[in-house]
Amino acid sequence: MKHYKRYMKKYGMISAVVVVVAGITLLLVFNMDNKEKVVGTSQITASQGEIQVDPIANKANPKVGVNGTPTSNKEAENQQAKKQEELLEEIQKMVDPEWDKVNQVADKRLSELMTQAQEEYKAKKERNLDISRINGKYQAIYNDYEEDTKTMVDKIISNIQKEVVENNLNSNIGNDYLQLYRIEKEKRIEKVSNELKKLS
Repeated sequence: MKHYKRYMKKYGMISAVVVVVAGITLLLVFNMDNKEKVVGTSQITASQGEIQVDPIANKANPKVGVNGTPTSNKEAENQQAKKQEELLEEIQKMVDPEWDKVNQVADKRLSELMTQAQEEYKAKKERNLDISRINGKYQAIYNDYEEDTKTMVDKIISNIQKEVVENNLNSNIGNDYLQLYRIEKEKRIEKVSNELKKLS
């Protein structure tokens, strides 16, 4: 009987140890299984191309524009462009009065020259004198006048270009005025040609 009790007590302790070990084993297996499921789910998500978004990193940056350019840079560019426009307007205000005067003088001299040519033509015609040289004479005088005008225009354009360089402007305003001069010159040439044809 004593042996039986000793045996049962020993067997009971062994059984308790087995139960504890089995419980711990099951708990470990359960935890490993859950961990594998989590890892597996993450791998599936990554393989499906889903993007994990960090809400902090994804927060909109108010300093960045829609095309990725910092708004501070855009504002600086806009301010620079506005400043250039204002400087160009100042240059035009400075140049235009002198420009208009040059063209007015050129037109006036041409009109006076053509009036002089018509009077000479009329006087020689009445006296039956040679009028064959009138055309060439007044064409040459006009050419000299136009050279004087071109010299004044070149001076104005040179001053414009100087302002452009000094103010670091991105502009071809000098070329614009040169094109305007060419247009006015063509008008004067056409007028001379039409007036002198009447005297031939």
